[in-house]
Amino acid sequence: MPSENKSTKAALPLEFVVVGGGLGGLSVAYMLCTAGHKVRVLERLPGLGAPAAGLRVPPNMSKILKRWAGGEELRKTGVRTLASPWWDLHTGERLGVAQWRLDVMSETGGDFITMAHEDVHRLIHRLAMDAGAHVQFDATVEEIIPGTSRPSVRLASGEIVSADIIIGADGPRSMVREIVLGEKDEPQPTGITVFGAVVPASEMEKDAELERLVKAEEWPLIMGTGRSICAHPIRSRSEYSLMLHWPDEDSGTPEDARESWLDVVRTDILKYDNIAPLFQRLVKMTPCLYRTRDMIRDDVDYWIHVCGRIVLLGEAAHPWMPGTTHGPAMALEDAVVLGTLFSHLSSMDQVPTFLYAYEEIRIARTTKVRERDVSNAVFLRLPPGPEREERNDSVRHARDEWDNGSLKTEFEGLAMLFAYDAYDAAEEWWISWGRYDTSEGSNRRLSDATFEFASRTVHLDRRH
Repeated sequence: MPSENKSTKAALPLEFVVVGGGLGGLSVAYMLCTAGHKVRVLERLPGLGAPAAGLRVPPNMSKILKRWAGGEELRKTGVRTLASPWWDLHTGERLGVAQWRLDVMSETGGDFITMAHEDVHRLIHRLAMDAGAHVQFDATVEEIIPGTSRPSVRLASGEIVSADIIIGADGPRSMVREIVLGEKDEPQPTGITVFGAVVPASEMEKDAELERLVKAEEWPLIMGTGRSICAHPIRSRSEYSLMLHWPDEDSGTPEDARESWLDVVRTDILKYDNIAPLFQRLVKMTPCLYRTRDMIRDDVDYWIHVCGRIVLLGEAAHPWMPGTTHGPAMALEDAVVLGTLFSHLSSMDQVPTFLYAYEEIRIARTTKVRERDVSNAVFLRLPPGPEREERNDSVRHARDEWDNGSLKTEFEGLAMLFAYDAYDAAEEWWISWGRYDTSEGSNRRLSDATFEFASRTVHLDRRH
């Protein structure tokens, strides 16, 4: 796999322990290893291949993967999408379409593609291993032990693993987040259960209407009352992924259900007799469903433990609505920013500054993008009424082709999401602020520096 990831090597390599071997954990392991650090990843699952459906990979994520693995690698299984049509889940009417125009996408630096979650996971695992990461499966962390010098974790086996920095990338039900926040995680259900599923394309091709879905260069947004489906082809169109957001009362969801994509259930537990025949036939083709539950938590406005050596990443830092578009992309962006900053490490005095810079850069970005994802989810599940009628009318009148004025407006709306470059965000901070106190000839030392961050002021004085 040819990689374009030419990382700066840190003058001072550190030891990192990453708790969690999902997309975010393996991505940060890859980034840190390419910067010369030593990384051990601890994942509680026994290996790769956990139940999963597909991922929408927006341009801000695809350009990261392309930089890491090369465009040819992505084209092996990824499917480029050029449009997102809106459908009515209950009537089966195709209401309108949003075009992912090639000229707009080219400005973002990436493509909008769809891939199987497992394929992305295996790809990043291979990258991390090739870069030198030690990835340990079946490694359950039972305790996090903070420390100002060498924090550590205790595994179920009894082994104690210490490091210079511990990264919590252990998902929405993060043990590390509870240590950082100093309080128990108490999420509340939103009333939505999320199901992932994969349908063989060969089955859909037996139905003329469904065959058109799997052949089209599109990922449909299927809008219903309190429920929705996002669908798209994966694995070079050999499979078709579904992501269903369904009300708990029509999902057979146990009262005590929480987030876990490992919950595999039968399709017949789902109530879907009030949706259009086209989509009923599609759902019936799913051999099983991967179930999780959407939970809501209070926002987390700091990601770093008071000891200064434990930090959160991915959904451990910013839990995301499952099955939406931008959660995985945010985890990869987190990894790029953290890894890029630590590629410039030359002194232990820089550690707190780099961690707070990472927090500052990423909280602002993830907050804005999550608001967009939540807003989009609400848009798809509006109840009957004037707001829904206005939405449908707007969608029906959407233009397939844009003039220069509308093209400019559309791009401005997409730029915040898709044109963002995580490498640039980290390097911009380094060039503007980070290198000031370590540049050759500087009259100031980092140990005497004060940095103003939105969340706090960091004054580094290690002379006493």
